[in-house]
Amino acid sequence: MENISYIGLSQQMALSQQIEVASNNIANMSTPGFKTQGVMFNDYITSPKDGSPIHQSQNFATYRDLSTGNLAQTHNPLDLAIAGEGYFAVSTASGIRYTRDGGFSLNFNRQLVSKTGNIVMSEGGGPLVIPPEAKQITVADDGTVATEIGDVGRVKVVSFDNPQALTKLGNNLYDAGGQAETPLAAETRVEQGVLEGSNVNPVVEMNRMVELMRMFQAAQNMLMTDHDRIRGAIQKLTAVES
Repeated sequence: MENISYIGLSQQMALSQQIEVASNNIANMSTPGFKTQGVMFNDYITSPKDGSPIHQSQNFATYRDLSTGNLAQTHNPLDLAIAGEGYFAVSTASGIRYTRDGGFSLNFNRQLVSKTGNIVMSEGGGPLVIPPEAKQITVADDGTVATEIGDVGRVKVVSFDNPQALTKLGNNLYDAGGQAETPLAAETRVEQGVLEGSNVNPVVEMNRMVELMRMFQAAQNMLMTDHDRIRGAIQKLTAVES
C-alpha cells in the first residue's frame, strides 16, 4: 500500500471517531447534566527506508468538558442541581455509581430516587426517607434535606481528584473504578428546584459535524483519486505487456 493510502485511511479512522463523538454530543443536547465529549489524537510520523515520511493520525483518548451546564428553574422541590464540581452518589444493583442528573422523585417507600429508580444516598450511607405526613421539603445549599417535621439527612455529593478518569455508563451514570471520593470545593453548592442542563453548545457541535463530514469526504476523494491513478497505471502496464 502506498503512502497516500496510509495517510488517507488514518485520517478517515480519526475523523470517523470524531464524527461519532460529535453525533453523541448532539443526541444528548437535552440530557440533564450531560458533559460534552471531545477526542484527543496524535499525529505521528513513520520513516520508511525508501520514500517520504508518512504522517498518520491516531485517536488515543476522549475527554469531557466538565463545566457546569445551564441551571434551569423547574420549581419541583425534588429537582436538585450541583453548582460547581461534584456528583450525586446513588445506589444501584451494581454498586455505588455517580451522576450529575438531579431529577429525583419519591418511590413507594418515600425514598428519594433517580429517574431510573436508583436510591439517592445520604452522607450516612443510607437512603433519604421523607415522612408520609411531611408537606414541605427544603434542601439547603449544603445538601441538607428537611421538612416541617425535622431534618431528613444530607444528600451525598462527592468529588474526585481525577474526574476525567470516571467511566461513562448508561442512564447518565459514572463508575469511579476504585477512585477514592474526595471532599467538595468550598464554593460548590446544591440548588433546589433546579436542573442542570447539558453543556453541549448545539451551534458549535453542528458546525463541527459539517466540518468533519467535509474533511472525511475530502479524504475519501483523495483515496478514490489515488485508486484511479493506480488502476490506470496497471491497465497501461497490462496493455504494454500484451
